[in-house]
Amino acid sequence: MDAAGAPRIVLTRPAGRNESLARALREEGLQALVAPALRIETLDAPRPSARPGDLLVFVSGQAVAAYFGGSSTDTAGWPPGAWAGAVGPATGRALEAHVPPGRILMPAAGRPPDSEALLAAIDERRLPPARAHILRATRGRDWLAAQLLERGWQADCHALYRRLPCDWDRQTCLALSGAGAAVLLLTSAEALAAIESSLLRQDLPWPAALHVVTLHERIARRLQCRYAGQPGKVLHVTLSSPDEAALFQAIVAATRQLSRRT
Repeated sequence: MDAAGAPRIVLTRPAGRNESLARALREEGLQALVAPALRIETLDAPRPSARPGDLLVFVSGQAVAAYFGGSSTDTAGWPPGAWAGAVGPATGRALEAHVPPGRILMPAAGRPPDSEALLAAIDERRLPPARAHILRATRGRDWLAAQLLERGWQADCHALYRRLPCDWDRQTCLALSGAGAAVLLLTSAEALAAIESSLLRQDLPWPAALHVVTLHERIARRLQCRYAGQPGKVLHVTLSSPDEAALFQAIVAATRQLSRRT
């Protein structure tokens, strides 16, 4: 596909997580812009220790990095009998450097990377209720903690990092808004809010034709509300798993579909 005629692709994951994907897309002749919507800041906060029977839930790869810090990759240090929960396969892979594979719980293959699917995996394992630590950012859903409490767990949330919005300059905003047709990789509701804030500050609209590749239906629904009832505005959504190969295939397919429609 000729890059000059293809929709602009905007990759918005935090810094350091877009580059290999951007490189692969450019090798396909596509226009890929790296524009993080959020930056991650690790907090100097206490890290809960794990005891036998405890469950430590990691909501993201950032949670894994913040919890273990610069510790060596050695699963022998994981407390015997403790469990680690991962909301998706990418987080699970990050945990494998620190936790024996047999002690990692994650959603079943084909399930979405979210708290609902992780809870199903916990229920299926029939773990006896003990103490659960949910390791996350300063803001996040409390749904999983509430569900575990209902099942008899002692559940506590621990903020190990925070996500701060990146203020896009006008040139970056125009790369999305002025593209006419764009493909947007959007992996969190906070990233969506940050992008909306930047566009609003620059007094720029969402592009007329947008194809969003995202991980969660919740994010898709929020964007659908923005586009609903706007004449001439077209929104398409693709749900993808978070691994690089799946995202690459989803973005390439979205770009080709959007090219045919516009």
